Amino acid sequence: MAVAFINTVSAAGSLVSLSAFMFCGLSSVEANATNRIPIIFQSYFSAKGFESKGISSDSYKWWLAAACVPGAVIGALFAVKIPADVFNKILAGVMLLFLFITITNPLKTTGEQEERLELKHKIAGLVLYFFIGIYGGFIQAGSGFFLMAPALLLHRFGISKTNYYKVFITLVYTFAALAIFIWKGNIHWYYGLVMSAGTSLGGWLTSRWSVTVNEVWMKRLMVCLILALTVYVWFFK
Repeated sequence: MAVAFINTVSAAGSLVSLSAFMFCGLSSVEANATNRIPIIFQSYFSAKGFESKGISSDSYKWWLAAACVPGAVIGALFAVKIPADVFNKILAGVMLLFLFITITNPLKTTGEQEERLELKHKIAGLVLYFFIGIYGGFIQAGSGFFLMAPALLLHRFGISKTNYYKVFITLVYTFAALAIFIWKGNIHWYYGLVMSAGTSLGGWLTSRWSVTVNEVWMKRLMVCLILALTVYVWFFK
């Protein structure tokens, strides 16, 4: 549930779930693959939770999700080929990046703004989301931040709509990445399904509550978690 909470109201919850899978004995490559199962369940229930609170969108979300899919396939194919020790170092680097992001909060908005959905903005969005799909297919951890950035800064969506787009797009492209990991035999189904139970409930509850959440205390918790997980992955995996 904690992973779903972080992923729904912010990003980088997969840093926690990846580390949890590695604590259970999975290699970093297996953890990265298995993590896609709870991500799918969490994203589905999070999206339904947003919809139950009246958060809606147009067909543009499907275009962005479609742009992510080929990128996710490319990223997943790269992930299954990379050596585990190299992946561990990349993961530690990603953790440090998101430590900086958590502290600086570069996605601050200035309040309500008019949405920008002109053709040039949509084309730019499709290109950006293709590359975000590559990252999401490769490692997933922290991809929520990159999914939120264009929605907030390029299209100027509100935070609730941005979070809805994030979980919906994640749901779609993660199916593509999961297919690659299943094909390569990297999934540990038991661990994945057990964590999915918690992320499903957490995603539903958090998405309904997240409209009024105060994230200050969560930011402090995330800083401590990321520091601890970075040390673990770099020195002990």
